[in-house]
Amino acid sequence: MKKNLSLLTIFFLLLTACGRKEIVIFYENDMHCAVDGYIHIAALRDQASKYTPYTAVVSAGDFIQGDVAGSISEGEYIIDIMNAVGYDAITIGNHEFDYGVYQHFNLMSQLNASVVCANLTYITGETIHLPYAIHRYGTVKVAYVGAATPTTYNTSTPTYFLNEKGELCYDFHTTDTYQQIQIAVDDARKNGADYVILLSHLGDDTELSPSVGLIQQTTGIDVVVDGHQHHVLNYKIANAKGDSVILTSTGSKAQYIGKIKIPAEGEIRAELIPSVKSGVPLTSLTPTAKQVKQTIDNITLLMKEQVERVIGYTQVPLTDKGKDGERATRNGETNIADFIADAMRQVAGTDIGMIHGGSIRADLAQGNITVGGIISVLPFNNSLAVVEATGQQLLDAMEVGVMSYPEENGDFHIASGLRYTIDDKIPTSVQLDEHNMFVGVGQTRRIVKMEVLNANNQWVPIEPEQTYTVGGLNYTLTSGGASGMFRMMHPVPCNPIKDTEILQKYIQFLGDTIRADKYAMPDNRFEVL
Repeated sequence: MKKNLSLLTIFFLLLTACGRKEIVIFYENDMHCAVDGYIHIAALRDQASKYTPYTAVVSAGDFIQGDVAGSISEGEYIIDIMNAVGYDAITIGNHEFDYGVYQHFNLMSQLNASVVCANLTYITGETIHLPYAIHRYGTVKVAYVGAATPTTYNTSTPTYFLNEKGELCYDFHTTDTYQQIQIAVDDARKNGADYVILLSHLGDDTELSPSVGLIQQTTGIDVVVDGHQHHVLNYKIANAKGDSVILTSTGSKAQYIGKIKIPAEGEIRAELIPSVKSGVPLTSLTPTAKQVKQTIDNITLLMKEQVERVIGYTQVPLTDKGKDGERATRNGETNIADFIADAMRQVAGTDIGMIHGGSIRADLAQGNITVGGIISVLPFNNSLAVVEATGQQLLDAMEVGVMSYPEENGDFHIASGLRYTIDDKIPTSVQLDEHNMFVGVGQTRRIVKMEVLNANNQWVPIEPEQTYTVGGLNYTLTSGGASGMFRMMHPVPCNPIKDTEILQKYIQFLGDTIRADKYAMPDNRFEVL
């Protein structure tokens, strides 16, 4: 009997040892259609598979939007590429809703991976995606819990989340995000998870439910793979019990590829590997990497004729950056913002044209302008919209855009036919609700001067009681985006052409050439005292 027991014990120990080979999990966040990064991920996974059978690839969201491949296919080309890589689990970023809720569900159903999100439910409380998924690697169970930023409601398009009656039918749990995640973590542990990895699209220093605060107020999580803020992170934070939790993030657009190691013995750890975005070449293509590259090549061929079509010429670079080389569209005026605002005004035939900094995602180099270049500038598939607004409504709305100045704010607006001056020493009194949606303005105002162009092309003070027409994107003007700063204005019927078509029409209006004498420099539409 003792001999049999001893043999059984030895057999069990051998089985356990075989099951506890190292687990390697590659991760990314905010890829935003940086397709070459997927080749690198596939190559890294193949290389790891040579020394362990337990490998995985996961994502912390924002993958279907950000460049031409996403825009042209409304995300489907990116799903094809991710399926070629072979993802195990993903959570959703706010930009996973950019092509509408129905397309979101369509894309997620096509993705051959566990789609997890603990803090998105129907307003009735029913779950939409799995809160978590447990994957087994040998004898080890790893739970992937998902978390979307609760600001998705207004950083995507708010009307997407309303029913036909205008009632909210989806809940991102703005006030209890951490509690929803803790419930999922506890349930995963109860169901045998040895490790819990949170795929988080919260952002480490966001105002609402940041990942740092999440770690400090929860227990049971081993690693937080974070997204949304595009930061490069890899350090430890103490949780509610004082246990160390890894917080890691790869930047954006495959700046780094993350690698979590769960060794047979010892502590879980994470590292960041410089990727093709950082100039690191792939020395060889592994079998899966070849398949991914072939998928990308096929997609590129399908897009080639369309994206390379020349639609005009620019005599000067139209840039989204300031003099220091840093992004400036979210807290300052750039010549590309001036150009886009002018396009909105001219094509819509309105008094004023508007563009918010968060929509501008690339610049246009001097030379030929292609369809692909235009799509890269405005990749969100928005449409033209027109509203009527009183001068007072415009004064109120524009306060939202400068409430954070000089900090970046995606709601920051540059206009055509309107210019304004702010005093950033005055504290903001903008009022937002629990969804970060604009409610009103208090006693103090940062905008100290606002002028509009009259019929004689003269700058005159804006009249609070006068009505003006405003042309821009449906996202901001009629769909509740940009913190809903324009949602109290009156919509006007118009031809809802796509954002990229607006720019093409304006380039045609300019005689197919963007001239240096008009757009070499910004022309003082926004000033700071």
